[in-house]
Amino acid sequence: MKSSFQTPFYDPLTPEEEVLSLIREWFEKEKKGDITARKCASQEIKKYLVKTADGTYTLHSNKHINSSETMHTSLGAYSESKEKFVNPAGLQGKKKLSILDICSGLGFNSAAALETIGDSKQNEEVEDIAIDIVEISPETLAASLIIPSPSQSHGIIKKAIENFLISHGYLKFPHEDEEIPAHVHLSVYCEDARKMVLEIPAQQKYDALFLDPFSPAKSPELYSQEFLAKLGSLLKRHGVILTYTSAAPVRYALIDAGLEVGEGPAMGRSGGTIASYDLNKISKTLSQKDERMIALSDAGIPYRDPELTDSGNVISQRRQEERIALRDKYKMASTVKTPVYLVSDLDDRRIKRRVFKHLEKFNINDLNSLKSRFLVCPQFSNCICCCGQEGLSTSRESIKEMEKRLKIVADGNFKDE
Repeated sequence: MKSSFQTPFYDPLTPEEEVLSLIREWFEKEKKGDITARKCASQEIKKYLVKTADGTYTLHSNKHINSSETMHTSLGAYSESKEKFVNPAGLQGKKKLSILDICSGLGFNSAAALETIGDSKQNEEVEDIAIDIVEISPETLAASLIIPSPSQSHGIIKKAIENFLISHGYLKFPHEDEEIPAHVHLSVYCEDARKMVLEIPAQQKYDALFLDPFSPAKSPELYSQEFLAKLGSLLKRHGVILTYTSAAPVRYALIDAGLEVGEGPAMGRSGGTIASYDLNKISKTLSQKDERMIALSDAGIPYRDPELTDSGNVISQRRQEERIALRDKYKMASTVKTPVYLVSDLDDRRIKRRVFKHLEKFNINDLNSLKSRFLVCPQFSNCICCCGQEGLSTSRESIKEMEKRLKIVADGNFKDE
């Protein structure tokens, strides 16, 4: 049996340490034959439960760099799964579905997906549902078994998790009553998601990928350009990748993988990101400000993990070094969000002075100069710089074109005539 105390490759979003200790104690007692250990853990965990606005429960996460947060928004733990992941995935009405749930946590995203597409044996429209559940922390998987279930479908997810934990020696006694319907196929993986995705056969494709780890700053391993490109290769042509983060390096990496990118639904926290090869899946393009920061500033430089094995510290340091190397050369400094002020009137003298300090690196001395207009022209429906190019309709097109134009300017190849 794999030890639950090994240091993982990346820092997962787990319940707080007191809960982890409670679960480890439960593991040990049950392995020694205590059939009441889970019931005792279910009672003990009540003091750590956090009730959210929709009546469902979550837990505080373990501290990361001396800070902690709840594992779900206080506006509704289960509602967050529905609003941010399941509903925008457009799963309804399909007879066959395959989902990859990365950093599944307490199992809410998979449960909400089952509930949405129908987990009942009487639902004759759904022929086959396959969900691959990936969670590096066995304790987090076990936590899902001892918190109140938000729905019947969560009971089905719990049964699959229980089966996994028993078969791998973490637990000994079955307690879950829900049966997994014959048309529902649930596979649980307790390992580094980067390793797991490399083992997926090339022919395996998914309708939806839920990516729900810590933020990119805390877990860059699961937001690297290489990892997101791998996820893109596992996506069906009309499938979607959904993540709660709106971080510029993540969106750039998805775009660089050939995916169209748009705003995901917002709930409590800032809006997330939806990506797909199918432009029809993108209902809301990115804002002009976000497009500019991704394309023109060093904020958009992605995390890189060439072999999908590096630690978070190595990946973050690599990105920081690349940002420093490209800043003021091929990317504008993200400080004061310089790109968003191009082709605008800026009255604040203090901010204007700081903006022009960065623009001078590219020989730009006027926010409305031809060179300024050339850089952001792709965002406008009609040409504003005499280049003659028609407006671009997607965020991906705009970002890639603006990035190309900044290189032209940086190399001194722009003819200001």
